[in-house]
Amino acid sequence: MSSASAVSRVKRMLDQKTVGHMGTLDPMAEGVLVIGVGKSARLFDHLAGHKKTYIAKFKFGHQTDTLDALGQTVATTKDIPSVDAVYNAMRSLIGKIKQIPPAFSAKHIDGKRAYDLARRGETVQLKPSCVEIFDTELICQPAIDETVFSITCSAGTYIRSICRDVAVMCGSLATLVYLQRTRSGMFDVKDSVRLEELERLGAAALIAPDKAVDLKRYDVDVSDRDDLDHGRKLRAEFDGDARIYCDGTFYGIGRAENGMLKLKTYLKDD
Repeated sequence: MSSASAVSRVKRMLDQKTVGHMGTLDPMAEGVLVIGVGKSARLFDHLAGHKKTYIAKFKFGHQTDTLDALGQTVATTKDIPSVDAVYNAMRSLIGKIKQIPPAFSAKHIDGKRAYDLARRGETVQLKPSCVEIFDTELICQPAIDETVFSITCSAGTYIRSICRDVAVMCGSLATLVYLQRTRSGMFDVKDSVRLEELERLGAAALIAPDKAVDLKRYDVDVSDRDDLDHGRKLRAEFDGDARIYCDGTFYGIGRAENGMLKLKTYLKDD
């Protein structure tokens, strides 16, 4: 299932017109897909850029055109690296790196999706992207040609590309054969709701928007409520972003600069 398909199903289940996800999950993958419903879809800028954690299984000995198990094998090798070599290669990637995205990705080339060009057999040349690997942990070695890692990385990192690059560093080839996103920002897979559960629970499964943002709370004085309601700037005693409340009601995300507060993401339930 694609992330867009998951969004469509949530729309139908909850009978909502406005639904959007906060960061694509590969069709082969499972795990955390953060979805905003109604006005909470406006939280994209606050939630999409957070770090992610994955469990990934690499299988050495072949490479596919998509770099994952959904593709066609394009090359094979009998050179299978030791688990120590793979571990050391993974650890060497920790930090800020430049990564070439897979040809089969949603990246744009002259206004066209890279995967559309790749499916037509056209040559796809993507520019390296700057990403960051925060940590990697070897979980197990299920077979002599397989390794399973936990990987924590910045948004925009392609685990398929890590698989490809680690194999090259070890003088081999590899394909990503399993991927689970276990964490996206503050959202953990153990707290997730499967689509089947969502259909049963309905709106009761949703998280209040002010609980979905890891920002400090700031309460506007009731005397300033009219200015807040009409989007006027207010004096504030802090700088930066915060969850804005007035008389116990959550209004949205505000930003204060030079002592002046402006509501930038309106989320109040009208």
